[in-house]
Amino acid sequence: MELLAPVGSPEALYAAVAAGADAVYFGLNALNARAKAQGFDENNVKAYVEYCHLHGVKTYVTLNTEIKNSETEKLRALAEACAEAGTDAFIVADIGAVGILADLGVPLHASTQMGVHNAEGAEYLERYGFTRVVVARETLLSDVMKIKERTSLEVEFFVHGALCVAFSGACLASAVRTGDSGNRGRCMQPCRLKYSSSFGKEGYLLSPKDQCLITELDSLAAARVDSLKIEGRLKQPHYVYETVRRYRAALDGKTPDRDDIDALKRAFNRGGFTRGYNFDDTRGIMYPKVQNNIGVTVGTVISVDRRGAVVALKEDIRKGDGLKLISASGEEKGGFEARSDINARNALLPMPDGIDAAKGDSVAKTFDAATAANAVTEPQPLPIALSVRARTGEKLSVTAQTDGRSFTAYGPMLEGAEGKAADSDGLARAANRLGGSGFCAKDISADCDGRCFVPASALNAARRSAVEGLRSELLTEYAERQRKARATLPYSAKPLSLSAMYEVDDLAKADVHAEALVYAPREFGKEQAEAVNGYCSQSGSKVYIHMPLIARGGDIGLLRGFLDAVKDSVCGLVCDNWYAFELAREYGMYAVAGIKTNICSDAAFRASGANAAIASAELSYAEYRGLGFDALCFAYGALPVMTLTHCPVQLNTGCTCADCAYDGDFVYRDKREEYRISRTKLRHCTFDLYNPQTVNALAKYSGRGLRPFVSLSGIDAKLSDIAASTASCGGRTTSGLLGRGVK
Repeated sequence: MELLAPVGSPEALYAAVAAGADAVYFGLNALNARAKAQGFDENNVKAYVEYCHLHGVKTYVTLNTEIKNSETEKLRALAEACAEAGTDAFIVADIGAVGILADLGVPLHASTQMGVHNAEGAEYLERYGFTRVVVARETLLSDVMKIKERTSLEVEFFVHGALCVAFSGACLASAVRTGDSGNRGRCMQPCRLKYSSSFGKEGYLLSPKDQCLITELDSLAAARVDSLKIEGRLKQPHYVYETVRRYRAALDGKTPDRDDIDALKRAFNRGGFTRGYNFDDTRGIMYPKVQNNIGVTVGTVISVDRRGAVVALKEDIRKGDGLKLISASGEEKGGFEARSDINARNALLPMPDGIDAAKGDSVAKTFDAATAANAVTEPQPLPIALSVRARTGEKLSVTAQTDGRSFTAYGPMLEGAEGKAADSDGLARAANRLGGSGFCAKDISADCDGRCFVPASALNAARRSAVEGLRSELLTEYAERQRKARATLPYSAKPLSLSAMYEVDDLAKADVHAEALVYAPREFGKEQAEAVNGYCSQSGSKVYIHMPLIARGGDIGLLRGFLDAVKDSVCGLVCDNWYAFELAREYGMYAVAGIKTNICSDAAFRASGANAAIASAELSYAEYRGLGFDALCFAYGALPVMTLTHCPVQLNTGCTCADCAYDGDFVYRDKREEYRISRTKLRHCTFDLYNPQTVNALAKYSGRGLRPFVSLSGIDAKLSDIAASTASCGGRTTSGLLGRGVK
């Protein structure tokens, strides 16, 4: 399995290569999902790609944000610079990028933000020419195995680092709060704030632990995972070095032990580690007590006086270490930096102002200064062998060699020395001047007859030519082995022009005729199928079904059974995920791209295979009106900002599936707002969290080219209320992001 490392800076790139990564991924200075990561641009990317390739490491460039019409030329320019540099693949999140990048010959990897989590979604994208899918973190290994069985795609799987609480990172929470779009790399992480719930619980209720699967690599190998991905392009270089080093050792046969786990915790962890959705349940995934790094526990407070806390230490503390005080119940009290070395087992630890220690508190080390100092964060020369041949009557030659590749450079014809002749030891010493070349000599030999004169300038020139020739040989050989792939646009869908769509979660709300009616059930069972067939029989019209965002494991079978039961009453599907497009194609139904597919450009709509689309909720009104197709716009309703795959009911009540405590919608509250949460029940339950303010853009934008998508899901109103303009949104309203767009 490939070990894939995150690099958000040149220093992190050098750390990843030195620690044993097989591949690295990084973004340039625009259009990548980590806008705060810096250091790579069109001008320097070739040098970094060549450094990696010389060391046998692949490079994947992230172009994984949604692309607006105004950004297509920028995307093309960035991609061309990376293709010229020789990058091994592009990681893309916007389906519109496929057509823009198709002729560059660089393989495309479907970003985790595309939400692939089952075989149906993978099959749909495989036809575009993708060579790899980065599956959602929530993907079950049983579904990974189906993807491998039914496609030729490589599967990339996250094994370590932060988990996003929203399914596959598809989240509008940051965008609606501040305009900083998580889909465009600017997430402000409102999920890491404190919330209280209507169940009476309080804490970091939307904050998952970090994931660590170093002990589960055999299971991933059995599922035929191809690439193990470490998260952390915003992490420090020492995190990259330590994490890659430990996973490299595990892949090479070392059984992970307590030292490995503690080292990974020192590098960074939130709330300990979780083994993720395949191995842990909600209690093992979420951590409501602390929302940031808690490192590893190094001591316990045994007493407190005016000087500070006396701590029973399990290991030494060094000046510059990062420390954090955590209460006996697990809450963070504050962090601070060690001002001096502490070696005693029972030691006095001064506390900064504002941090009150108590007996029983624990002290955690969140930054290990010594570990960070030992991390390799500078470019490392590639070891080569050099051999010099200097014989009278022959041309001087220098050969550079590594891993079976060699290059020989020649100098002038050598003549007998009039004075002191060259000798083997002297030639070897003179040849060992590789500083700045990117190489170092692990072995130097010289074949000299002891009678000739060798000009220093000639030896230097031949050495430089040999080293540069070897560099060219290595890069050329790498390029000859690189995988090439062409993308394509496989679907040509007949455009479906709709002036409006109306969505209900209860067909009783559809009390007047709608041009296009969408049914969004919260369950997909016999009762809901009978309701669809009964409504369509009575009204003489057909409906669209809004498919759930997530369908894992047995969920797909349940959805197929539902569609089989209603196929004669349904004309199309509203698709928030690529698996639903595949089902629409399979059942011969219209496919309408939902807001969670983030259709932001004409290129995305053309490429998607959709007959119609609800434009991304992150477009401003001007951007929406600038689309070159008849896009619908989310103009009224409760806007879902994230979908949760863990069970917040279990987190809040301690119940299990066997004694489920869900009894209808509930809420989370932060300091300012209240967020409604609703369940969708398949074989696996998921939960949608809604924006506190209900979107109502109808009054402001009606008559101005708006093609509204109106959703009454979760709203106590009927279609007749909308027609009569009497529908109540309840509470405060907003025109959505139409007025300001996102950053």
